[in-house]
Amino acid sequence: MTQARQMTALYSSLRNRFLLSLCAVLCLALLALVAIARFQIMPILLEDEEQYAGGELDRVERAIGSELGHMRRLVEDWAFWDDTYDFVQGERPEYVDSNLYESTLETLDLDLMIFLDAHNQPRWVVGYNGEGEFTSCPGTAPPCDWADTYIDFLQARLEGENEEPQTWLLAKPELAMATMSGIYQSREVSPSAGWLLMVRPLSAPWVEQLRDTTGIDLSLTSIAQDNDVTHDGLERISANRMTASRTVEAMPDDHLIRIDTLLPRQRYQASLETFRFALYWTVGVLVVTLLVVLWLLERIVLAPIRQFSHFTQRMHHDALPPPMPASLLKRRDEIGTLAQEFRNLLDHQHQQSALLLELSQHDSLTGLANRRLFDERLEKAVHMAQASGHEVSALMIDIDHFKLYNDHYGHLAGDECLIALAECMSRHLGRQDYLVARTGGEEFSVLLPDTSLEAAIDHGEALRLAIQERALPHATSPTAACVTVSIGVASCHPSASNNPTALMQAADNALYRAKESGRNRVKAGAAGRQEWTTTPSS
Repeated sequence: MTQARQMTALYSSLRNRFLLSLCAVLCLALLALVAIARFQIMPILLEDEEQYAGGELDRVERAIGSELGHMRRLVEDWAFWDDTYDFVQGERPEYVDSNLYESTLETLDLDLMIFLDAHNQPRWVVGYNGEGEFTSCPGTAPPCDWADTYIDFLQARLEGENEEPQTWLLAKPELAMATMSGIYQSREVSPSAGWLLMVRPLSAPWVEQLRDTTGIDLSLTSIAQDNDVTHDGLERISANRMTASRTVEAMPDDHLIRIDTLLPRQRYQASLETFRFALYWTVGVLVVTLLVVLWLLERIVLAPIRQFSHFTQRMHHDALPPPMPASLLKRRDEIGTLAQEFRNLLDHQHQQSALLLELSQHDSLTGLANRRLFDERLEKAVHMAQASGHEVSALMIDIDHFKLYNDHYGHLAGDECLIALAECMSRHLGRQDYLVARTGGEEFSVLLPDTSLEAAIDHGEALRLAIQERALPHATSPTAACVTVSIGVASCHPSASNNPTALMQAADNALYRAKESGRNRVKAGAAGRQEWTTTPSS
C-alpha cells in the first residue's frame, strides 16, 4: 500500500507529469526525426551527392573540351598558313627543314602531324613511333609505316566529314586528342589543298596537369563498347570516399573513353553532421520555453542573418557594392567573424579579379600588351577615329631571321632578345595613347591613334634605327651583323569603309613587302588603297 501511494503521488505531481510528458514528447520527436532522416533526409543527401559527382564529371568534360578547343585553334593556325598551303601543293621544299623538326612537336606537345594532299594521299608524316623515336618521311614508307593506322582512320573520316575543322578523342591505338582541318590560303579564297591532322597524346603528365587544373583525382581508360564496365556509375567505397565514372565518345566507333574519379564525401558527411547537430539542438529546445527560444532566436540569430542576407541581395542588385553593415562587423561572435571574413573575401576577390584582368591582357615574357588587349584597343581606336575624323595607324614589326637567332644562340638568349627589343619599343613608342603589343612569337604590333601615315612612317623608321643601334649581335643573319627588324606601316582614314581587320591586313602586307625587299626596312601603305610608299633604309 505504501508503495502504491508513492506511485500515485508521483503521477499526481504536475512537475513530474510534465517531466514524464516531456520525456514522451522527446521520445516521439526522436522517433519522428529518425523516420525523417531515414525516409527523407538521407535520400536527399544521397541525391545531392550524386549531383555533386555529376557536376565534377561535367567539369572534367569541360576541361577536356577546352583542350580540344586549343587543339582546334592550333591546327587552324597551321592549316591556314600560306607556307603550309604551298608545301602540300608541292612547293617550298624547305618547309620540312624549317618547320617539321623534333623540337616543333615538343613545343606543341604533339605526337604526330600528317599532311594529306588534295587526293587524300599522305604528303608528309612527322611524329614519334611506338618506341618513342622521332621519324619524318614523305608518306608512310618505312620508317613511318607505323602511321598507317592513323592514315586509314583519317581517310575514313574524310569520306563522311565536311570541310570544317574536326576534333575527336582517340581510344586506339593510344589515348589521344586528334584535330583535323583543311589547308587553305590565308589571303584569298581558294579550294582546299589537302588536310592536316595533329595528334596530342593523353599522356600521364597531361592527365596529371588535368588533375591540377580541375582539382579532381581522375584517370582515363580506353574500353570497348560491348564491355560491361562502360556504364556510368557511382560507388561509395567508404564513409569518406566514392568513385564516379562516365564514358565519353571516342574513335574508333567501337571504343569509348571512361573517366574515373575519386571524390571526397565531405558534402555528405558535413550535411549528416549538421543534421545530427540539429537533432540534438531540437531535443534541447523542447526542454526550454518555446517563447524564450523564439525571442532569443529572433534577437541573436534571425535578425543578423536577415541583415546579412539583405546585404548579399543588395550586392546583386545595386550598381555599386554596398558597405557591410557596421552592426555586423562590431559583433564578436561567429556571425561577426563571418561578416568580417566575408568582407575580406570580397576585397580579395576584387584584387584577384583586377590581377587576372591584368594578366589576361599582357604578355608574361615582355610585359607588353598581348593580342587580346591589342585587338580590343584596335577596335575601339578605329571606332573613335570614325567618330572624330582622325586617322589611326598601326605598325607590324617582325624580327629578321629570329629563327636563325634562336638556333644559334639558344631560346634563353632569344627570350632576352625579345625583352630587350620590347624595352626599346616601349621607350620610343611608350606614349600614353600608343599601345605596343607582342602579337606573335617574334611579331610585335603598335597601335597609333590620331596618327597620320607619314607620322607613323617616321615612328617606324626611328624605331628601326634605334633597334639597329642597339647592335645586338646576330652572327647568322643574312641581313646584318646585328639584330634588325622589318616594319610594315598602315593607316586608315575615317572616311573610308575600313575596319580593324583591314588595317592590320594592310600593315601585314606592308611587312611582307619589307621582307621581300631585303628586310631591315620600313614599308607603308593604307587600308583599302593600292598605293604603297617605302621609307629609305639606312
